[in-house]
Amino acid sequence: MEANSVGNWDMTPFFSTPAGSDYAEFVATLQADIESLRASTDAQSALDDDSRDRYAELLCDLESVDARLEHLFSYLVCLSAADSGNEWVKQQMAAMESTKAEADKVRVALKAALLAASPEHFSSLLGQPALEGASYYVSRLRKEAEHAMSTELEQLAADLGVDGISAWGRLYDQVSGSLSFELEHGGNKKTVPVAMTRSLLESPDADLRAAALAGANKAWESASEPLAAALNAISGTRLTLYRRRGIDDFLAPARFDSGIEAKTLETMFEVVRARRSIPHRYYRLKAKVLGMDKLRFCDTMAPFPSEDDSRIPWDQAKELVLGAFGSFYPKLREFAAAAFDQRWIDYEPRASKRPGGFCTTSPVIGQSRVFMTYNQTSGDLQTLAHELGHAFHSALMKEMRYWQTNYPMTLAETASTFAEALVTDALLAGDLDAKQRLKVLDGKLSDAATFLCNTPFRFEFERSLYQERKSGEVSVSRICELMTAAQKNSYGDSLDQEQLDPWFWASKLHFYITEVSFYNFPYTFGYLFSLGIFARAKAEGTGFLDVYERLLRLTGSAPAEEVAREALGVELGEPEFWNDSIDLIEADLQAYDEALSELG
Repeated sequence: MEANSVGNWDMTPFFSTPAGSDYAEFVATLQADIESLRASTDAQSALDDDSRDRYAELLCDLESVDARLEHLFSYLVCLSAADSGNEWVKQQMAAMESTKAEADKVRVALKAALLAASPEHFSSLLGQPALEGASYYVSRLRKEAEHAMSTELEQLAADLGVDGISAWGRLYDQVSGSLSFELEHGGNKKTVPVAMTRSLLESPDADLRAAALAGANKAWESASEPLAAALNAISGTRLTLYRRRGIDDFLAPARFDSGIEAKTLETMFEVVRARRSIPHRYYRLKAKVLGMDKLRFCDTMAPFPSEDDSRIPWDQAKELVLGAFGSFYPKLREFAAAAFDQRWIDYEPRASKRPGGFCTTSPVIGQSRVFMTYNQTSGDLQTLAHELGHAFHSALMKEMRYWQTNYPMTLAETASTFAEALVTDALLAGDLDAKQRLKVLDGKLSDAATFLCNTPFRFEFERSLYQERKSGEVSVSRICELMTAAQKNSYGDSLDQEQLDPWFWASKLHFYITEVSFYNFPYTFGYLFSLGIFARAKAEGTGFLDVYERLLRLTGSAPAEEVAREALGVELGEPEFWNDSIDLIEADLQAYDEALSELG
């Protein structure tokens, strides 16, 4: 079977077939261009008035290389996720890591030249017409160079990363994509892929939820040694590089990647911690609803009890999403309809699929692809809306230069969370009885509790892991202890502290993404940021959508604080904005509590 035919999506706009002539020619041309660019960069004199135009050309050439690399990685990531056992894709992923390393060597040399230039010469470079719209990205390149090793060592690090840190990330993808477990429930046994765990945890059957988490965790435990080795290698490599680059704070690179200041991150989490009683109250109410003394970790995604626990077939999900988008944002509906029609989404459950969901975009063809496993649950419906929101964000920036579309993770969640909120609000505005409305409201609060408790414990775990990793490798048992401690701290006594998930570190892909660290706090940031934006949209109506689209287009051109200040007039380094967003959650919780009381 050709890899292009695996899944529901159409990958032919990328390349006609894997290993076809168009793919081979694209790769060969890219590699030749990188080799030529490296030779030109190495031979270039220092940045001054005489070389300014040439440096602008070199930077534009690097931008072209980056865009084409993104195109290739988007393609290969899709094929790998759709069929984790595809050997050709594995080989190509490894080969592209080597190609990327060569491009990174060019970047290293250019960053060094930018840093060495005088402020006057650098400012003159930014004023070149060829770099219009790229000044923020190029300025960040220079900023990165302030904490860099020598050019030779940085280039060596790029080479070693291919078979080092990146290889550990690829190992995780291969292991997680091949894992399955024996699900024992109701006297029956069947083998299911770990990719189905999330959907099983959304079952109304409490015994099935417990069996799913127990079975999945047995599978993760069976792979715990190589996964712990991967986690130690990834974190250890980063810490070594940080030390050699003179970076004392291991959170600094994550904040830089996310485009936020330390004060903003600290303020957000201070507010989240101060108001943790809100998600705790929700979990206690949910326990009563489910007839339990306390929720277990496996119950946190359980659906609201309903006489109508029917599944949501794919075609119905499409109509629900399109209807929700169209009721407030016709432009988003039109985009989503085209994504469905053009088969941008791989949604079917398959044993060979990798767990999780994502959206990836090719700047070469200006199209996105959405990967998910749709098992007909309400959570899957929200995932669909979420990923389409990501794709819409990319579509809005389609005509912008590639470096302007490199928005940080913190702002990357804005459009996706906004799209989810549209679906939730449309459902609440529909013809629902009291129990159905409670079910939708419960889903909304469940998401909020995830961002206020689950995502923060991931951050706390990763921070404690890095702290301990400074002293040496961390054992499997200790990693489990750190995970449990983080969960206890975040959930408090709102969950049964003897029924948590010590193996969450193994099942969560985000800990093994090698391009960025701390792939967690941006979700809480993005959720609360988008919540505030959505409240503005509801208050101001469709007239706000122009402001919203302007904000989305700004996301790759300025730090998050500046984007928020310029587009919305708010200060992210102060607690008011974050408290205002959490006030919205508290209002939903109060409505939920009152509705439950009315039902008796």
